[in-house]
Amino acid sequence: MNPTNSRVFRLLSPSLSVLVGTSLWLGGCGESISVETVRPRKGEIEESFSEPAKTRLETTYLITMPIAGEIGRIEFEPGDSVEAGQELARYDLTPFQQEVEEARALVNELEAEIALSDYNKLEETAKIETIAMISSMQETLKAAQAQVDAEKRRSERSAKELDRIQKLATERSVSQSQLDDAQLNAETTLIELRKQEFLYTALKAIQTAVELGPRFVDEYLGRKQLQRSVLGHKLAQAQARLARAEHDSARAAIRSPIRGVVLERYELGDRYLPAGQQLLLLGDLNQLEVIADVLTQDALRLQAGSPVFLEPATGFEPIPGIVTRIEPAGFTKLSSLGVEQQRVNVIVSFQGPHENLGVGYQLQARFVTGSSKDALIIPRSCVMQDVDQRYYVMAIEQNRVKKKWIALGLKSDLEMEIQEGLTEEDTLVLHPDATLRDGMRVRMMP
Repeated sequence: MNPTNSRVFRLLSPSLSVLVGTSLWLGGCGESISVETVRPRKGEIEESFSEPAKTRLETTYLITMPIAGEIGRIEFEPGDSVEAGQELARYDLTPFQQEVEEARALVNELEAEIALSDYNKLEETAKIETIAMISSMQETLKAAQAQVDAEKRRSERSAKELDRIQKLATERSVSQSQLDDAQLNAETTLIELRKQEFLYTALKAIQTAVELGPRFVDEYLGRKQLQRSVLGHKLAQAQARLARAEHDSARAAIRSPIRGVVLERYELGDRYLPAGQQLLLLGDLNQLEVIADVLTQDALRLQAGSPVFLEPATGFEPIPGIVTRIEPAGFTKLSSLGVEQQRVNVIVSFQGPHENLGVGYQLQARFVTGSSKDALIIPRSCVMQDVDQRYYVMAIEQNRVKKKWIALGLKSDLEMEIQEGLTEEDTLVLHPDATLRDGMRVRMMP
């Protein structure tokens, strides 16, 4: 190879101690390879990976029709601010108020019927009077029985007297008029006896009827109690209907639950809408956060509090953030090359100003998985991997190439941290290739 064809490589970083323009002649058959060299340096390194991300709100509030009804026109547009408790749409309340009044009237009517059913003073008074009448009838029956007994004795005497007069009449010891008088008296006393017995029987029947009076009153009160139970069930139903009507009337108000902005409008209103119809989507931009789906193997290197830098677009300063949550469930996603990847959502909160961002904005999230302020660093191009998966570099010692095994630490896009195997005094081949062999003799070219 002609020495004039040796290339001089530009420094990849101003801080790299690259020996620019140095060529090494490799001993052999007159062949030489021009290589660029570099020395390890002490400095700061940051390990990270980047993924596309987008903004979202931690919580959004979907405003729907709480109950079916007719509402007026919705005047809010996306981006409009709303206050907590602000009316977003107005119902036609007339049907709800009418239903409340009808339900309340039915409740009042049933309560009045129950109050009337509970009024038992007339029945209680009638029962007291009936009991008193029973006591009075008992005394009356005693008197009637005494009268019957007296008339019976009189009738018996009159019968005996008639029998005696009849015997005397056969002996013609009494006149015919005396006999007639005795017969009339006997018949009269017997009629009076029958009269008193009939009166006693009638009074006895009346007493039996009167004695049934308290039982009748009790049964009537029992029937009223059953009717009152039925009215109670009807009242409970009417009260439930009233409560439902009042609840619907109270719900017939569409107000903002938060202080925030309108994100979307789904309905113009000014018509009858069913319950559950979507009207508006609200959110609080102060709750803006970022979501990114990352490879599960990368997510294992993250934890709550891990730093993140969010880049809205080229030319904008990155916005600092931190990982707040790694969702527990992963999912399968096809890459741009059609390869299935296992990914998981990572939630990031802003730690810097982000006033110009809205919901659904695309970002580039750079997740920092480790950093060191005083690390021994070399370019990634210096590092090679052996078949046994160990890492090594090609160092230059006393004009010879020497393979050195190294232990790697943190890795950035362009640099790697060396934990074991090198010092700042070592000189390394910046871009080693397959032609280099351990132990080759070299000499520095001026």
